[in-house]
Amino acid sequence: KSVEPIYSTDDAEQALTFFDGYPYNHPISIGRDVTCTLYDAGHILGSAISIIRVKKNGRICTIGYTGDIGRFDKPIINDPTLEFAQEDRKVDLLIMESTYGNREHEPVVDLKPHLKKEIVKTYNRGGSVIIPSFAFGRTQELLYFLHELYNENEVPRLPVYVDSPLATEITRVFGEHPEVYDQETHETFLEQKKNPFSFKQVHFTKSVEESMALNREKKPHIVISASGMCEAGRILHHLRFKIHNSKNTILIVGYMAMHTLGRRILEEGSKYEKSGRSGAPPMLKFFNKEYPLKAHVVKLGGFSAHGDKNEMLRFVKKSNLQIKRIAVVHGEEDQSVSFAGHLNKEGFAAFVPKKGETLQIQP
Repeated sequence: KSVEPIYSTDDAEQALTFFDGYPYNHPISIGRDVTCTLYDAGHILGSAISIIRVKKNGRICTIGYTGDIGRFDKPIINDPTLEFAQEDRKVDLLIMESTYGNREHEPVVDLKPHLKKEIVKTYNRGGSVIIPSFAFGRTQELLYFLHELYNENEVPRLPVYVDSPLATEITRVFGEHPEVYDQETHETFLEQKKNPFSFKQVHFTKSVEESMALNREKKPHIVISASGMCEAGRILHHLRFKIHNSKNTILIVGYMAMHTLGRRILEEGSKYEKSGRSGAPPMLKFFNKEYPLKAHVVKLGGFSAHGDKNEMLRFVKKSNLQIKRIAVVHGEEDQSVSFAGHLNKEGFAAFVPKKGETLQIQP
């Protein structure tokens, strides 16, 4: 049964006419006695922590909203802001995410060695590496690390295909904004007159025909494609042609929401790997057909753009914010509840608000 979209492309383009861009660390007047200052959240290109100050009856109430908090010490963009302007430091209520509120990621320093290990193992089997990836942020990060590995001659120089029109366009946008790159990216690539996301072995597919031809490619290669959770897009076709081959590897480099194909691949693949790949492989259904999951499934959890439990605690403990209360949101229930508990143990007044609950904020 067809479902009518609630908005069209024309609606989206019309909405964009109401958007205005602002730099970080610049107070914005958004109404009488209301200002908002955006600070770098270190999550993805342009992500921001919002500090909103409301003046009423001669008093100022300050609300902070973290949005998605990024990881520390990763390349490309800067780390989450820890130093806030004097007038924004006293926060009456901080609304904070909790995507990974009770989990710890693979250390950042292990990311490149782990990626190298899986590429080499797959190449030695004569297989290809399939990477479902978010078009925004994750694809560019993968290209960055692959570029480094190729420069250092650490892996076989397999062709790398970015098969996602959106990822291709976003990579172009990333290349136009070196002003937000961190020092490591400047030193590693820009000072050497190199583009972090472009190198000899990388190919951005330009047509459906190129994508279809890639499905039939027999020689070992690496393909990065969307959607990141394997719910739509060209990645489904790459899986259809490669999921049944035990020479291949499916690299999981991002969050897989419950009830998505990506989550099923991760869970069923992990079980199969833990069993020593004994017995019949799990069957996965998509495109109205069942496929045996014979490809190796490997999770590289450190690629997440979300800070883990320790990194989010680092943000609230190491920043110069003085926080009265923290409302923990944006996470599966167990993650939110656990993270609120961790915050309370650190001496913060944290809670998980209920849907529909009204909060009274006192300066």
